[in-house]
Amino acid sequence: MSENQTGPIRVLIADDEPMVRDALTEYLGAADDIEVIGTCGTGVEAVEQALALTPHVILMDIRMPTVDGVAATRAIVESSPDIRVVMLTTFDEDEVIADAFAAGAAGYLLKTTRSTALAEAVRAAHAGLSVVPPGLVSRWSPARAVATPPRLLPREREVLELLARGHTNAQIASKLFVSASTVKIHVAALMRKLDAENRTSLAARAHVLGLIAGGQSSQE
Repeated sequence: MSENQTGPIRVLIADDEPMVRDALTEYLGAADDIEVIGTCGTGVEAVEQALALTPHVILMDIRMPTVDGVAATRAIVESSPDIRVVMLTTFDEDEVIADAFAAGAAGYLLKTTRSTALAEAVRAAHAGLSVVPPGLVSRWSPARAVATPPRLLPREREVLELLARGHTNAQIASKLFVSASTVKIHVAALMRKLDAENRTSLAARAHVLGLIAGGQSSQE
């Protein structure tokens, strides 16, 4: 994802249960930075809509008619590698998880995931991170997957909280009564510890790891 990108995160939902599609649309629609641009109920439709709508993130069920979610994911990733596909399913068997990641999935979530955590997972996937629920981390840890939170210094936590709210280095420096260069050093250290490429992915990863409180970023 580009740091210069504007507009909401465009999400496509693929699930064969209408009630699930409606619930996910409602959950994600409550977030200011996420827009559900389409829903579908089969793997074939998922591939077609992915090509037609070019979403940023797809929430993909596994068991669907015509073509399953794993096969659909493989087709989507091969044709549109920039689209991030996150599996959202009730199945946590090792073989199914392995197949999903082998197909190019960016993450694997269970349908028991809380709605707030689901929105954060969408943001994390969009930021280029792989997302795996805590219960599966010990079994599956793809490149850059969510893992055990790193140990942060008190000042690093303060900087991270303000950065996640959308503050610039200068604004953080003013609030913490330190120099902007000191803030820059802390941000660089945080990026190393959280394996983040930029400020956006740093904030998203911090949310997923539970290092900062949930909620929308805002300028105070």
